[in-house]
Amino acid sequence: PARYPPDQKLSNWVNSQRSEYQRMQKGKTSHMNKERIQALEGLAFQWSIGKDIWSEKGWYVKFKCLAEFHRILGTTAVPAQYPPDQKLGTWVMKQRSQYQLMQNGKTSSMNK
Repeated sequence: PARYPPDQKLSNWVNSQRSEYQRMQKGKTSHMNKERIQALEGLAFQWSIGKDIWSEKGWYVKFKCLAEFHRILGTTAVPAQYPPDQKLGTWVMKQRSQYQLMQNGKTSSMNK
């Protein structure tokens, strides 16, 4: 992960390896080389921590927040501006939007 509190130095080093790899891929000066790539890939190193990895985890985090909101208030109608969690209202609106796309036979994050 980009942030790994138990060992921030390791986290920084891993991020640096990813940056050096990207620089090499773009033909820029880099400390990355084939031997280092092979060594890291031998550990199943993930060169990219793309959105798909985090969106799944993030979805469940927000789902738990919505479940708590429902438990306390008895509704899932989260206001767009909800001070305790500003992003929850936006997330709920996105879920509804993606659901509508799916219902209309269009590509949605819910039918991928």
